[in-house]
Amino acid sequence: MCNHADQTKQIIDHLSNEVYKTLELKIKKALDCKIFAKSTIPEKQIVVDLILQIKDEFHSLVTYEQKLVFPSVLKVFLAKKVSAELPDLANLFQLTNSKEHKLINYVRKMAIVLNKILWDTQVQDDLVSAFLNDFLHEKMLWNKMIQERISSCGCFKKNYFDMVQLKKNETEIHNPLKND
Repeated sequence: MCNHADQTKQIIDHLSNEVYKTLELKIKKALDCKIFAKSTIPEKQIVVDLILQIKDEFHSLVTYEQKLVFPSVLKVFLAKKVSAELPDLANLFQLTNSKEHKLINYVRKMAIVLNKILWDTQVQDDLVSAFLNDFLHEKMLWNKMIQERISSCGCFKKNYFDMVQLKKNETEIHNPLKND
């Protein structure tokens, strides 16, 4: 295993143990805020619904990454030879990207609603800021790191591209008329 694998593991640990835990706490605080609980303005239910959607989508993303994406990325590093057992990272990243976009859309909707509300929304504003700044920044770093591994890390690049070629060959074998 190369140094890139160790660095990738450190980034995964940072996302899981620091970034995601902090965001989970901010979601909880945004829902449990005493000022928010006492508010009677009509927009309150909209904010509650958006926070719950953010919570659900975020939980789904974290679960998906921790159970599938992160182990799959590490598995590509650890592969000794091309194997049909290697994960399809392209599809995993595509679904992750979709979940991230959905999550950020909820956060942006909440930011719009919070700009119009007349109570102290500091805790909810902190949640929006954490996602729009910290979360997006960390995910940009993660995606950049993956692209760098694909283009420059010998063991990751070899296994990843060998896997892509293997999948392509399997498709051609199972669909021989597709190329005609």
